[in-house]
Amino acid sequence: MTSTSTGSRFGGLLLRGLLTAIFVTAAGMKFAAVPFEVAGFARFGYPLWFMYMVGAAQLLGAALLWCRGTVAYGALLLAAVMVGAAFSHLRAGDPVAMALPALVLLGLLAGLAVARRGELVPSGLQVASRV
Repeated sequence: MTSTSTGSRFGGLLLRGLLTAIFVTAAGMKFAAVPFEVAGFARFGYPLWFMYMVGAAQLLGAALLWCRGTVAYGALLLAAVMVGAAFSHLRAGDPVAMALPALVLLGLLAGLAVARRGELVPSGLQVASRV
């Protein structure tokens, strides 16, 4: 094993750990109905049940980041949540700076999904290439 692959592996673990901590914390705040979260979803015009659905998606995505063969799916699920978060802030008329954390997380998640894109093609299936 080369130092580059070891560094890549460590970097990937570190990124997944950071993302997991962020999304588990965010989901916990939603499930605890922290006033900040409740007020935010109300300001965006979303019903309370939707806050719990987003929290569940965040927990599921964080869990998928640690299951063999599902890291890319978890990253894509969480990226979709971040697209929704950024869109919600912009639609509500918030300054772009309010959507910036969601956009940064979206970029990290997209990078992780690209790095693990091999998981998205079922084993035994080959993608035809044009020559």
